[in-house]
Formats: sequence, C-alpha cells, structure tokens
Amino acid sequence: MSTVEKRSKRGSVTAFAAALALTLMVLGIGFIIICLYMGGQRETKNATDAGALSVGKEVLSEPSVMLTPAANQRCFFDCTNDTINNNVMGDGRVNLNRINRVWSKAMVIAINAEDSNAGSGKGNADSAFQGAESISNSLADKLTNASNLHGFFTDLSKKNSTRMIGVGSATEVKPGAGWQTSLMDRDAESNIELTGTPSNNFYLPPGFSMPSSSTTKCTRNPIPGEVSNTTFLKGYAPLQIGNHDFWQVPFKWNDKPHLVSSTPFIANKVSTKATNWTKPVPNAFSVEGQAIKPGATGEIASSWVLSNPRHAYKIAAPHSFLKIHVDQLKCHWFFYVPLKVEGFSTQNYDYTPTSLTGSTHFPGGTGSSSLTPPAHMIGLDVVGRTLDEIIFGVPKGSTDKLEKYMVSRANQMISKPGVEITASKLHSTLNSPTTIAWLIAGERDFYVFSKDGETLECQPKALAIAMAPTWLPLIIGESADGNETKLIDDANMPSVVNPPMPTSPSPLPFFTPAPPYIPNVSWVLWDKDVYWKNGTGYNGSLGEVRVKRWSEVHSVGVCIPII
Repeated sequence: MSTVEKRSKRGSVTAFAAALALTLMVLGIGFIIICLYMGGQRETKNATDAGALSVGKEVLSEPSVMLTPAANQRCFFDCTNDTINNNVMGDGRVNLNRINRVWSKAMVIAINAEDSNAGSGKGNADSAFQGAESISNSLADKLTNASNLHGFFTDLSKKNSTRMIGVGSATEVKPGAGWQTSLMDRDAESNIELTGTPSNNFYLPPGFSMPSSSTTKCTRNPIPGEVSNTTFLKGYAPLQIGNHDFWQVPFKWNDKPHLVSSTPFIANKVSTKATNWTKPVPNAFSVEGQAIKPGATGEIASSWVLSNPRHAYKIAAPHSFLKIHVDQLKCHWFFYVPLKVEGFSTQNYDYTPTSLTGSTHFPGGTGSSSLTPPAHMIGLDVVGRTLDEIIFGVPKGSTDKLEKYMVSRANQMISKPGVEITASKLHSTLNSPTTIAWLIAGERDFYVFSKDGETLECQPKALAIAMAPTWLPLIIGESADGNETKLIDDANMPSVVNPPMPTSPSPLPFFTPAPPYIPNVSWVLWDKDVYWKNGTGYNGSLGEVRVKRWSEVHSVGVCIPII
C-alpha cells in the first residue's frame, strides 16, 4: 500500500471520529437537556404537590367568616373553637373545620323545636337555620374564590427546589381555570357523631327519630375499631328536619388531607354532578403552579387535594343549660262536710319537718258545728331527700317522658365523642348529697350544664356561674322558648311515716251527745305535679323542669252517737 493510500485511510478515520464525537456530544447535550427537562418537570410537580397539601391543611382554618352580632348568628359562638372544652371561649370565626358544628347545632335547635309544645321555639329554629345558612354561604363564597388560597400554595411551593429549571427559579401560582373545587366523598361520614345507638334513639327527644337517610357508619375500609359502632351525620346529603334541609361536609373519620387523582375530583365537581345544596361548601381543591425563573416561565403542573380536619365532635349545643325549679312547699287542709272542701289555712313549709295545725273549720262535718284538725308532722315527704328524689321520688307518678326529655337535653350539652349521658348518669348527678344541703338552705333554682364538654354538673345559680364563668353568666337568665306542659299530674300517696289514720280531730257537736261516738279520723297525703317547659337551646336554655309538691291533711268529723 502506498503512502498516499495510507494517508487517505487515516484521514477518513479521523473525519469519522470527529463526526462521531460531534454526534455523541449532540446526543449528550440532548440527553442532558431531556434530563433537565424531566427533572425540572418532576421538581415542579413535587413543588405543586407540596403546595396543594399546604392548601388542604391551611384551608381548614382560613378563609373564615366572622359571626355578626345578630342573634341567629351569635347563637353559634360556642361552635367557634376547636376544642370540646366549653370554658375555652371561641374567636367568633367559622371555617371549614367548624362549619359542621354550626350546621349540627342548628339541627339540635330544629330537633328540639319539633316538639308539640315548642311555642316560639319554632320561629327560633327557623332563625337558627337562616343564620347557619348565611354563615355557610359566606364560607362557600370564600373557599371557591381561588385568590383566597393562593398564599397557602406559595407558602410551601417556593420552599421546594426547582434548580433544574434554572438558578433562582421557584414554583408559584398559575392563576386561572386550574384552581377549582369539588365535593368529594359524597354520602360519607361528616366529623359530627351521634350519641348512642339506634336502639336508644341516639338519646334524641321523645317523639323524634333521626331519618336513616341522614346518617351513616364510617365509610373507611376497613372500619377502624374505635368507631365500628359509631353513627355519623351524612355528608353532602340533605338532612331534613321540619321544612328545612340541613347540610354537612363529609370528612372520613381520622383521614389525613391527601392528594387525589383528577378523575374522582372532576367527577364530583358541581358542574359535573349536581347537588341540591344551593351553595355547597367544598372539601377538595385543585391547584396549578408554574416554575418561574428570571426572565422566563418553566414547567406547569397541577395537583388535587382532599381536605380533612381529623377532628370529630358530637352533635351538640355546647353553651346550654337545663333549669330545675322547685315551688314553695305548701300544706293544704281538707274537711268533709259531708262533701270535701278546703279550709283557708294553707301554710308554707320547708325541707325540715315541722308540726302544723290547721284552723277550725265551720261547719265541721256530720252532726258537727265545727272541726279542729289535729297537729301533723309535715315535711316528711322531702326531708333528707336529694334533688333527684324531689323530682323522681315518691310519690312517683309516670316519670318516663320527663326522664327522656332530661337525658336528651343532657346529651346535647356534651361535645366529646364517645361520651353518653345515660339515665343512670343523670340521676347520679341530680342525686348529689349536696343538693340536700342546698334545699335546706333555701335554694330553689338549680342548673344542669357541662363546664368541660364531657361531664355533667347540677348546681345552684351562684356556684354554676363560678364553675363556667366564661359563658354561663351571659345566658343563665334566659327562659325556655317553649310552652309549659304538665307531665306528672297529682301523683299522690299516704304518708309512709304517719299511718293513714294516725290521729283524731276534735269535732264540736250540734248537741250534747252521750258517748261513745263514731270515730273521727285525720290523715296526710303527699302530692306532686311536675311540669316541663320545652327549650330549643337557641338562647342557651334547653328547657325547664318545675316541681310542685304539697301535703294534704284530710279530716273527717262525725258527731252521731252510737245508740
């Protein structure tokens, strides 16, 4: 091979190598560009996901709606905190975390107003509904205004690196159609639990049953053991009470705010799947971010997030109370002349026994011009008895309906999930020995309330105010908004201490008889009426119990001699 041929081949190899090197360099640069593009896209997506999760968490607190001074919004002030402790005052703001508490309290008021003796409570329930709806509508307007959420996105998105886009680049909000809302997990549970079970009617008032279409079990799969027997209000379903539909936002029990795919998000948008809720409060949000570097726009990414406060409450009217009033005890004197008539010497007595004698009655009975009743020991029906025994004790009467009213109202004071105020717990509270001392001391008004949202108290006014100083003084003077009805009508029994005929009265005959005479008798009856005044809780009062107790001394005088 000649020298020329060798040089020619060597030149061809050199040219090929140069071309190959150039090609490899171009491919390498292209690969680097693709890697940078894909890395930048991934970084942008990660930053957008982080921003979306920030929105899903922060949106639970803000935006919020400030309650107005109007009574139909002010009544929800006890729903404006994130604790079950009633003595922790709220801040007057309603957000996504609290909106279900507002709607559920409006439901409590409406449920109580379904009673036939609701009186002005019917109008108050309508007002409470209107207040809850107004608050809810304002919150929905703020949550569907994307600009209110942009700051939550950038708070976290900017902290995520997008260095592959360029030095100084950051993922910021891309305003526009990428920011939308959705109503996901329809018919799933809200974060409001009912008390009890269907077997005890969830401790709802007598005569009212929660429609089964309004409730659901936990919809997580599998159901966590803690709530396997718990019933919740249903989310995004009309909860009809009276002539109104109440609403709840679904939040699956203890589920974290998390990213979701676009498919279920889009499928549950109001524009895709209609709802009867005129202005629904959303629980899911879409975001769109763009990675920006100085002088240029980089990648664009979208994310979808489902929010959840992970905070459950009971359906309740937290700042509320039940008033118990005991009337003045009275002793009435009755004579038979021969028909039964009442004498004019009605006397008051207290919670310590006392010997009382009625005045002489004219005429005094068969063959008698007058009759003087003997002294009787009065007050044995109440001495040493607790408030529970004063209400439910002898003479008993039919106490079932009264007990159900009081148990229902007691449960409405409790916000802590899982806490039930059973009939036995109510009686235990009312059965405190201290109530004996308070009654002897002259207290006639008692208040049942919960200072902490999980325990029950029964105290006279001054002590009740001292135990719940942040809220009870503001409402304790309110009266129940319903009508009073008598639930126990003249339950009576003979004195269990004095036998039915313990002593004899002293008749004065029309003539001078010769003994012996037909025996003359006198006996004591214990009597009781109990009244219930329905309360909705709109003004804080869930109802009033009024106990009227009295003693009757019956005397029979006969002055016909036995021949």
